[in-house]
Amino acid sequence: MAFYDSWNYRRYVGWWVLMALSIGLFASLSWAGSVLKLGSLLANPDAYQSKIVRVEGIVAKHQLTHIKGLAKNVDKCVQSFTVTDETGAMQAAYSANCSSAMNLLRNQDRVTMEARFEWAPGKAGMLNVQDVLAKMAP
Repeated sequence: MAFYDSWNYRRYVGWWVLMALSIGLFASLSWAGSVLKLGSLLANPDAYQSKIVRVEGIVAKHQLTHIKGLAKNVDKCVQSFTVTDETGAMQAAYSANCSSAMNLLRNQDRVTMEARFEWAPGKAGMLNVQDVLAKMAP
């Protein structure tokens, strides 16, 4: 009888674990698939303040600043640029390792990125890029 009870317990716990994982997967997939337009960020900045958003657009006015790290010979490249879509344009900044060519952006690249949206009243919005998910050269 003890084996049967332990089997039921494992089945019950396993079902709840499976449900929790499934809900987490579907929630992350639905969030991950939603690309926001820059115009919606600019139209309702309070709703997106300090949140990670996914945006897509074209890189323009790209500038690269190379920062030579003193510790552990780490080289960082800070890239500042304007990202533009059909609804608007916004400044963005992306800090990445200089040694990886995949991290370096160029003017006219079409990018999909996750960024933290920063905004203060009376100032333009800013995207602090966390990750470039896709990049396509012109």
